Amino acid sequence: MDGGLRPADLRPAGLRPARADTWQERTRRFARALAYLLATGGTALLALLGLYALLAVFVLSLVGPGLVLLPPALDRLRRAADAHRRRAGRWLGHEIPSAYRAAEGKALVRAQAMLTDRATYTDLLWLLAHALLGTLGAALALTLCVGSVSWLTVPLWWQVVPRPPQLGVWEIDSWWAVLAAVPVGLAYGALAGWLLPWCAQLHALTTRALLQPRRRRTSLARRVEELTVTRAEALEAHAAELRRIERDLHDGAQAGLVSVSLRLALMKRMLTDSPERLPAMIDQAHEAAEQAVQSLRTAVRSIHPPVLADRGLADAARALVAACQIPTELDVEDTAGGARPPVAVEAAAYFVLSEALTNVAKHSGAGSSQVRLRTTRTAIHIRVRDDGRGGAAPGEGSGIRGIQRRVAAFDGVTELHSPPGGPTLLRVELPCGS
Repeated sequence: MDGGLRPADLRPAGLRPARADTWQERTRRFARALAYLLATGGTALLALLGLYALLAVFVLSLVGPGLVLLPPALDRLRRAADAHRRRAGRWLGHEIPSAYRAAEGKALVRAQAMLTDRATYTDLLWLLAHALLGTLGAALALTLCVGSVSWLTVPLWWQVVPRPPQLGVWEIDSWWAVLAAVPVGLAYGALAGWLLPWCAQLHALTTRALLQPRRRRTSLARRVEELTVTRAEALEAHAAELRRIERDLHDGAQAGLVSVSLRLALMKRMLTDSPERLPAMIDQAHEAAEQAVQSLRTAVRSIHPPVLADRGLADAARALVAACQIPTELDVEDTAGGARPPVAVEAAAYFVLSEALTNVAKHSGAGSSQVRLRTTRTAIHIRVRDDGRGGAAPGEGSGIRGIQRRVAAFDGVTELHSPPGGPTLLRVELPCGS
């Protein structure tokens, strides 16, 4: 089971073979373990109180009023669990993730979401385990440390005490007893130095085993979240594309055709009223028709460029690079064996590259740029780098947001690295598989 305890895991954090272990490392590890156990001991006492408080809230929930108190109580439980995830993660040397179901809305809705979340019950189980293990660990740490200090300091204070002191069943009434107490103190200290890191390790591993989400649950939750975001991005990108096409047709081809229609109506009247003006009006109508056709071609080309359909992505990329206002180097690599990507993915790659080069020309202030296009059987990889001023961000009007939406529609990956002062590097991966 993922997150369970394995024998190798019981080695305290930072423990290495004896030849690599120094006294400084052991001292630091002991100090860390002591601090860890004392901190968990303090929160373990609060955990005991929290168990009783949660039990009271659950009982009150059965009669109604507790439903209002349940969401904030479970919120505090989640925050406590997250705090111990961080503490145990620091001890173990790696992060312990969490995967809670979102709980928003009114009190009843939040309570229902939390009570149907499996993580709530693993948190309750951890709270009980932490209350027991944390208290025992802190008690053991205090017993060993206080015992070590008490025995080692016997030579300093045994003559000051009016009556002969007694440690346990051992009465300190002579120098021989004092000298014999020192090895006992050293034994306490050695036991503390060896045992406390193991106790801290055991508590941290128990915390990880109980609070770390199961791998399948975590991957499914993340996948659902990614697909939800991707679906929203795809719908938004699709809507934006439809608005753009509608705007282009309305402002371009439609306006031109309306102009031609009006001129034809005027020409019909001029046949009887002013026939001498017909040649000029025909020229104007012909010019308006040419502009409408050109606008229509531009709109169609923006939907799916003919060069892409006829000659493929590599030649379409060369055409874009040749038309770019900034001197641009192009490196094309095709390892797909002649197989072309799906039409929609190929078109997305074309428009991503087109938008990226437009950004370079308009916003980067670059003197040159480089484009690398690599096509495999499984994905299209695009890399655009420029030596401009940097500082690019996916804000409104930058074009980066549009690229991210277009790539998200295909469950692709967009990476942007653009520190102030440059250079700017954009990486895009579009999967080709079904």
